[in-house]
Amino acid sequence: MQPTWQTPRPALLWMLISVVTTLALHVRHLPLWLLGAAALTVLWQIQVYRGAWQYPAKYIKVLLTLLCFGGVLSSYGHLLGLEPMVAILVSGFSLKLLEIHHRRDALVLIYLAYFIIVIQCLFEQGIVTGLIVVLGVTIVTAALAGLYQSNHNNQTDSRGILGAWFRPFRSSAVIIMQSLPLMLVLFIVMPRVGALWAVPKEQGSGVVGVSDSMSPGDFSDLGGSSKVAFRVEFEGDIPAQSALYWRGLVFSDFDGRRWSQSGSWGYRDGSLLQWYGDKPEPWDSQATRRGDALTYQVTLEATNSPWLFALATPKPASQDVALTRDFRLYSKRPLSSKTQYRVKSWPDYNLEVSGLSSWRRKMELALPDGFNPETRAIAEQWRQESPDTVALLNRLLKLYNEEFIYTLKPPLLGKHTVDEFLWETKRGFCEFYASSFVFFARAAGIPARVVAGYQGGERHPSEDYLLVHQYDAHAWAEVWLEGRGWIRVDPTAAVAPERVEMSFADLFGENKDFLAGSLLSLERYRHINWINNLRLRLDALDYAWAKWVLGYGNMQTDLLTSILGRLDPLRVGLFLLAAGALAMLPVAVMSLLGQEKKYRDDLDKFFIQFCQRMERAGITRRPGEGPRDFAARIQSLRPDLADQVSSLTALYEQQRYNTATLDSRNLRLKELRLKLRRFRPYLRSKVT
Repeated sequence: MQPTWQTPRPALLWMLISVVTTLALHVRHLPLWLLGAAALTVLWQIQVYRGAWQYPAKYIKVLLTLLCFGGVLSSYGHLLGLEPMVAILVSGFSLKLLEIHHRRDALVLIYLAYFIIVIQCLFEQGIVTGLIVVLGVTIVTAALAGLYQSNHNNQTDSRGILGAWFRPFRSSAVIIMQSLPLMLVLFIVMPRVGALWAVPKEQGSGVVGVSDSMSPGDFSDLGGSSKVAFRVEFEGDIPAQSALYWRGLVFSDFDGRRWSQSGSWGYRDGSLLQWYGDKPEPWDSQATRRGDALTYQVTLEATNSPWLFALATPKPASQDVALTRDFRLYSKRPLSSKTQYRVKSWPDYNLEVSGLSSWRRKMELALPDGFNPETRAIAEQWRQESPDTVALLNRLLKLYNEEFIYTLKPPLLGKHTVDEFLWETKRGFCEFYASSFVFFARAAGIPARVVAGYQGGERHPSEDYLLVHQYDAHAWAEVWLEGRGWIRVDPTAAVAPERVEMSFADLFGENKDFLAGSLLSLERYRHINWINNLRLRLDALDYAWAKWVLGYGNMQTDLLTSILGRLDPLRVGLFLLAAGALAMLPVAVMSLLGQEKKYRDDLDKFFIQFCQRMERAGITRRPGEGPRDFAARIQSLRPDLADQVSSLTALYEQQRYNTATLDSRNLRLKELRLKLRRFRPYLRSKVT
């Protein structure tokens, strides 16, 4: 018999599988060296199990702990943030494998595995992630079940050795299946509340997307990512591709290489944010909105940033979303998970026609000293030659159209990025054109700024929603014209009009550089019909999951009100108890039906029949009374049955404890059956 403090072999196997599964879930969030170190600890534990190695000495474990801690600090440069914290936790989790001496050590490892698996939901919440997390929890539960199933029980499993090792997983699967109804009830009934704790997440850490600044090459990098940025579902027809400019950030500061946001300088007319449901700020009148509004819902992937994306000019239609002073959308908190929000936009608009304050004009004309002298000189020269602002801008756009090339692989630029791009390389991506256009316009005395976001999107052929990928990231310009306000100008469209007339993937799908770094992306093989259909079906499934899970919080109150009449603590509590009891009913039924029946072989059945016949004759077998003692008592009370009872008891004992051949046992069993059939004691009087 195995001591209770030891770890059964099946449990150890499932613990190793749990460790591998847990690490696989976080493979994209951990440095490679940590995955290698974890693999080494798994190998070490296997060798210990085989008896080839010993557990490491205490000083070695201390050294490994310090090395892992230093490695995490070296990889991330700090310890504050979700990914460094997860890396430290995984380090300790992996090293715990090197000290599984007792059952309590195994329990610590299993509980850590549960925690680390669920942490994956902080990074992703898609349906695939949900299924993988459920599988991971099932495997860890198998390790927990195996911990309390002895090797003796496993070795006598009716399915043989394979069944013995698989038994913990069967038990785990049953437990998980039994918990699903209650989980569904809690999802439907329990109110959505904010997290009781928060983990700081670095902006952009582990997330691909438009950041809060822009320099040459940033959007080119995004062009190599097929990740989904957001999905949009319109109430009505989807607008034309060329009208889909998803405005997210406005850059007014330029340090010679990098564009960034300017903050609140120059805005003096009220609060910078107008939250949904609040009274309009004075500056809202600076936007003239004409025609019918476009109403749509955006499902945005996690960005770890507060800015949202919408068509111009937007108004929020969801809680915790605000309109900013420069007419963008802003979230109340950084988006650490997938988020849904509703918007109304007016494509026909004017912004700030009445003019710019002196502060804003100065900000939108500012240029850093010591950068791009050639562009400054040419802009001033063109300004003297073309006093008309529109003519000047058209002249620059014509230059782009005639001499420049739009490419996924632009050349690197030095200190004077605009000079080198405009007058030397003449090859670039959208951020090159937007940056150079705004710099040139400012040098010519025209207020201008860079706008970053996304352009276009892919229309799902069957589900009627718009799918916007990271490679749709785009940058364009806005210039302020007297009497017209802020006007959108996309210099990329002057170079490659097809960039805004068709989706980015349709334009570059057959280019060898398209998603060259993402060989496993289904998007890369969209030209193959069945792969493209599979990709679209999977995306539709993921979007349906997002709408159901994320959108349920908005439907929950209406659903519960329709069921309960009104919402109060008593009704909700009683409904939760009733629904929980109903959900657990199948578990109770399965438990009753699954109870082990007392196993009785043929000998036991014969002996029970013998006892029943004696009971009808007035002699009842006492609790705990053995066959031989029972026979002796019968013989003393009923001497007339002594020979038959003695013969039957002797045959029963020989058959039960004899190790004879199978043929001999069968022969005696037949003899016992025959004698029992002839045994008919008659009732003379009740004997006690």
